[in-house]
Amino acid sequence: MLQDAPPRDFAPHPQTSQPASVTGRVASRFGFLPGLEGLRGLAVLGVLVFHAGFAWAPGGFLGVSTFFTLSGFLITSLLVYEAAASGSVSLRGFWGRRFRRLMPASLVCLLGVAVLFAPFVADASQAARLPGDVAASLFEVANWRFVV
Repeated sequence: MLQDAPPRDFAPHPQTSQPASVTGRVASRFGFLPGLEGLRGLAVLGVLVFHAGFAWAPGGFLGVSTFFTLSGFLITSLLVYEAAASGSVSLRGFWGRRFRRLMPASLVCLLGVAVLFAPFVADASQAARLPGDVAASLFEVANWRFVV
């Protein structure tokens, strides 16, 4: 049965007595779902196995589609519950949370590719494109760079 009250995960933040979404912490009604995270992990593993070139794993697109479908569901859930709790969605807050969550891992990955991987594996043309590829990745426009 549907309820009119906001989800219980939007209880007041313990330090401010304001809803969690107002303090910048947006809780999902679902909480942490290990099964969904595990499925996303398997999807990423499928993509990595595909890119490794194993003949028995020709369908990397299934992993990409699964990962993005589940990620979209989880992100949309956060936005829906933020809107239910506060009456609006803060795009600045949303993008700030995404930046703080994703940028550290992105920086480690880019540093690893540029310093530990590329010098030993990249050919001359890949090495020449590396600075631009790293910059495009850093600013989240790599796909546009590859199109151009």
